[in-house]
Formats: sequence, C-alpha cells, structure tokens
Amino acid sequence: MNKYIILLIIIIFVSVFLLTGCYDSREIEELAYVLAMGIDEGTDNKYRITVQFPTLEGAPGSEEDNDTGEEGYTTISFEAPSFAAGIDIANAFLPRSLNFMHTKFIIISDELAKKDISELIMSLVRYREIRKTANVIIAEDSAEDFLKENKTTIGTTLSKTMELLMNGSFNTGYFPNATLHDFHNSIHSNYEQSIAIKGAVNELTNNEEDNDNDNDNSNDNDYKGRINTGGKYVAGEIPREGGSKIELFGTTVFKWSNKVGELTGDETRILLITRGEFQKGIFAIKDLDEHDCDCTISLEIHQEKKPDISVSFKDGQPNIRLDILLEGELAAVDSMKDYSTPEEKDHVEKAFENFIKRETYKLFDKCKDMEADIFRFGTIVAKKFNTIQEWEDYNWLNKFRNSEIDVNVKFYIRRTGNII
Repeated sequence: MNKYIILLIIIIFVSVFLLTGCYDSREIEELAYVLAMGIDEGTDNKYRITVQFPTLEGAPGSEEDNDTGEEGYTTISFEAPSFAAGIDIANAFLPRSLNFMHTKFIIISDELAKKDISELIMSLVRYREIRKTANVIIAEDSAEDFLKENKTTIGTTLSKTMELLMNGSFNTGYFPNATLHDFHNSIHSNYEQSIAIKGAVNELTNNEEDNDNDNDNSNDNDYKGRINTGGKYVAGEIPREGGSKIELFGTTVFKWSNKVGELTGDETRILLITRGEFQKGIFAIKDLDEHDCDCTISLEIHQEKKPDISVSFKDGQPNIRLDILLEGELAAVDSMKDYSTPEEKDHVEKAFENFIKRETYKLFDKCKDMEADIFRFGTIVAKKFNTIQEWEDYNWLNKFRNSEIDVNVKFYIRRTGNII
C-alpha cells in the first residue's frame, strides 16, 4: 500500500513541473491583435491581404506609422499566395506577430467573391486563431479601400464601434448576421446556399433621392401604393451626408462558393422573416385613405416565433407552405385619422399582411432565378426522405428552381399607442 502512495506522490510532484511550463507564452506587447482583415485579388500573387489592428500607443515599442488617419489604429496590405503564407510574410516585417483571436470582420472583395472562394474559406476556417463568429462581408469595390475607411466617428474604440455596428442586423434587419461558421457550412451543404453581408464605401454623393421607384405599386389596391421605405438600397447607395463612409446594407447571395446576386435592405428583411431570424424593425406603408399627401403609417414589427414550414410533392414537384406570424404596434401615423379603432386596426393588419405576402412571393421568384435556396427550405424537404442517399440523389439545390410556394401571413397589432 505504501508503495502506491509513494508512486502517487512522485507522479504529482513530476506533474507540477510538467503542467506549469510557460516557455511558449507570449506577452500582449508582442502581439498585434487584428480587428478586421480584407482579402482582394492580388496582382503579383493570388491574394492581396489587408489587416487593421491597434498600435497600442503608449505601450513600449509601439511607434508604427498610422496610415488610417485614425489615432491608435493602422492598416497594412501585402500580397501572398495563400492566407497562411501571408501571415508569415507580414510577421517578417512587423515588429509584432499578427494575432486573429479578436478579429470581428472578414471582408472579401466583390471581384473575388464572383469566383470560387471555397479554398479561401477553408483556409480561414482551418486557421485556429480565427473565431467562427467573425462576420463575413462582401465589399462592393476593394476590401482594402473598405478597411481604410473603417474609422470610429463616435467614441474612441474601433473594436466597440464594429461590435455595435453589427447590432444593426438585430435592430433593423437591413442586413443579416452572416458568420464564418454559417458561410462555411452553407457552401458545403446540400440543404441551402450561402449569404454574406453586403458592404461598401459610400462616397456620400448619393444625396438626391431617386423618385422613379417611390411609387412602384401606386395602383395596388392591397395597400394603396407603397412609398419609399428607405430599404430599397444596397450598401453604398444610401443618400446621406456625414458620418463614417462604410455601410452594411443588404445581402450578397452565393450559389455554392460563387456570388450570383444581391438583395436590397427590404428584400433582406423579408428573407430574415422567412428564416425566422428577424427581430424587429420599422416598416412604412402609405396611408390607406390619405390620397392627397404622402402620409405614412409606420409599424414597429416583431417576430415572436419562427414560421411554420411544410412541404408536399405533386407529380414530383415540391410545394412549400410558409405560415408567417408577425406582431407589432403603430409607431407613427402622419395623418389625423384614428387607426386605433377595431375596424381601422383590422384594415391596417390586412394591408400589411398582403404587403409581406406579396414581397415574399417576389423574393422567392428572384431566388429561383438565381437558383439559390437561401431560405433553408432544404432542411424541411430533407425530412421527406428515408435515407441520406435518397436525399443526396434527389439533388434539392437543383430542384429548387422548380418548386412552388404558398405563403400565408398573420399580423396582429398589439398596441396602437396614445394620442395626447
């Protein structure tokens, strides 16, 4: 018995020295924590990689030049044959080693996204420092230009600014919360296709409103004409002045690992509603009875539960049934009409139901043209098959373009507000 006790003591004693080694530890002053990185097509190499990181001003040895014009942060670009090789190249000329444990944005140029980026995504996923919760953004022009304009205009911490910027996905629904994890899974999935956030640099010259499309549905009796909701744009097109030049607005659609199209902010909201990922947002429709003015009814919409989705087959053709439940409240009414009465409230509810239903059909047809099931209907269709082999042989992503959909929307106004 004493022999085993002595052996246990020896093992514990030896373990103390084996488990407390710190020969490979690295001090924070030795690392450059990358907040965002961009990837473009290279000229001399396959990729042009851009990274943005804090300079740790005030810390010993932090005297790098500031190329962004934003205090405390710098942006550098370099070319490399692969992502991993590029990191080694950068570490060769930087006094600190790049570290990607706090990277929030992965920006890929639009030009590169139109080509097969599966190899690039795989290399990012395999790199152990990159968190799979990092957001994937497709920049309209170059990722390098996008990062150079990534500056804070409110507060002094760029990392916090980037984190709060992503809250727009949950607060407005104008762009999706597309992560590296979801993107990687989707491009290798036979259930769905991938989406990413649409990003761009707004040169702040689009301050003249395009009125041509403001009343596209002016003869629609369902809701007497939709006005400019503000969500008809994609990133880079919003008419505004001041603030940061970078914008996240809309969705980039992929078929496998190639970009095939884009969705506007309004279309993105409908997409998120069908996926059950919409949280809240303001929808504006034209006042139902005020014909002589551009009066609007503003509805604050919430999605309390995911849609109910079912599928059936008729002559081998998939027919999808989508039941959407939305709740909301009257946020604002421009006219003097009282919409709090049961009759008028019911009128608004029916009008908004028809609006969502119509926009869902339009988006479904648009996605069929792109041959991209970004609704994740494939996860429901797959349940109709007994084996994985049967499902794979069916090839849903090629059958999607022949599918049909039946949309049913129920909307309830829970609060009408008070008139003082």
